[in-house]
Amino acid sequence: MSERILTVGGRRASRPISDFLMVNDYQGPKAGQYYVDLNVAATGSGSPDHPFATLAEAITASNASIGLAANRWWARRNQIFVCGDGITESLTVLPEKCDIIGCGSDLVPFPRIIGAHTIAVAKVGCRFINMGFQATGTGDLFVIPAGCHGFQMLGGMIQASVAGNTKALEITDSALVVIQGVEIHQNPGAYATGIFAVGIAIEGTASNHQTLIDKCFIEATEGIDVVASAPAYGSRITNNIIKATVLTIDENSDVVIVSGNELFTAANGNTNCEGAIDANPLLASNNRITSANTANCPYPCPDY
Repeated sequence: MSERILTVGGRRASRPISDFLMVNDYQGPKAGQYYVDLNVAATGSGSPDHPFATLAEAITASNASIGLAANRWWARRNQIFVCGDGITESLTVLPEKCDIIGCGSDLVPFPRIIGAHTIAVAKVGCRFINMGFQATGTGDLFVIPAGCHGFQMLGGMIQASVAGNTKALEITDSALVVIQGVEIHQNPGAYATGIFAVGIAIEGTASNHQTLIDKCFIEATEGIDVVASAPAYGSRITNNIIKATVLTIDENSDVVIVSGNELFTAANGNTNCEGAIDANPLLASNNRITSANTANCPYPCPDY
């Protein structure tokens, strides 16, 4: 049976989203799965061949199903499949216990959403997989509030606006966070100005434990910042490549393991590399730093 194509006024609006899926996952309308095509001329029902026009619509539908007492889906995970290229949308709500999965392609092999995302209410267990984001304005790109435990961003890319932005990811008082394989870039159209002031900021005073930042590429004025008050025990910053103007890692809580990172900064490394990195040397290993006055320097410095 051939797939139908959504048409509006006799004009083809989009290919069915099943054409863009990374796996053979076409199952028709199904509870717990929602489909978004950011390029359709008119929104649909959220099925593969009648997708929603915005990610916000799919998030609303997913949260309604997860929270419905009659469904008893409180321990399940929903899925939202997204395709689209360079579409403007700013999110204010995350989906609870849900994967947002990028498929199809833009200039890159995933969709890109252009906007600024300040999340108003805590939701747990949200994962972004293979998604692209481009910032607008000059503020933060993503603001994740307290209580978004289990938030994950896996793969994909984050890009600053041409005017530059304060933070790519600001995450406050949320435990069990994973940021893995994400690339945070300057804006290629305005390389002198289009840069994040901070790549990833871990903030708050209550609960940031067991956070993992791993295998990311980060290009920002300051790469990763962990505030002194963040109780980030059990957390790790590992295997990242960071290119910064000042500190590559500013880990002020002194409880995060910092290991295996390749670090580059335009600042002077100074004695013991303190101009390039601020971390607890008792919880650091196998980091390499190249700065304005050091080349491939180990951190912590070896004790002979």
